[in-house]
Amino acid sequence: MTDFNFLTDDPTLPDPNPISPAPPAMIPWALGQYFEGEVDLIQDLTSRYPQMPIMSLFHLRTTGARNPRNQISIATQDGAANLVVEIDVASGAVQFTFIVASLLGARFRPGKLSVLDRAAWLEPMRREAGEVAFLWNHQRWTQDYVISASSKNFTYLFAFSPSGAQAAARFTPEVNRKFLDWLSDFWG
Repeated sequence: MTDFNFLTDDPTLPDPNPISPAPPAMIPWALGQYFEGEVDLIQDLTSRYPQMPIMSLFHLRTTGARNPRNQISIATQDGAANLVVEIDVASGAVQFTFIVASLLGARFRPGKLSVLDRAAWLEPMRREAGEVAFLWNHQRWTQDYVISASSKNFTYLFAFSPSGAQAAARFTPEVNRKFLDWLSDFWG
């Protein structure tokens, strides 16, 4: 699998891909409209994926002894869609891989996330109040990022890359609780 060295939170290592913040003109259109109060962001994003399958299966796995990496798989009942979330135990770095029909996958790696970045995303996800939650660092949309909302019926998770790749998943409240509990074990 993938080496997580590129995701380390070690401040002594140079960033191999330094990215300067994007100018305001580079803000993705949907985000710009959301920040201006013009659109309901989650409604806009769910309209892009109107037949998102419901992911209701949760499976946990740990690999590696010297450099352990924990992984969960969230899947649909028929296995047609799968979301694999991996976390590096040492650094807390996370990556999301959306897989369709065991044929095609899209991986998203949010940049170096601080404790505050992680908490700002976990808290609204636990409240299940439909709040928009952003999983990104100070560089915002210039790196991979996740936008989500959790309600009493479903959790929506949307991943974006500055290269233009996008993916979406919808899962049950039970799976969302297991997912957040698992992440909290590593992110405290």
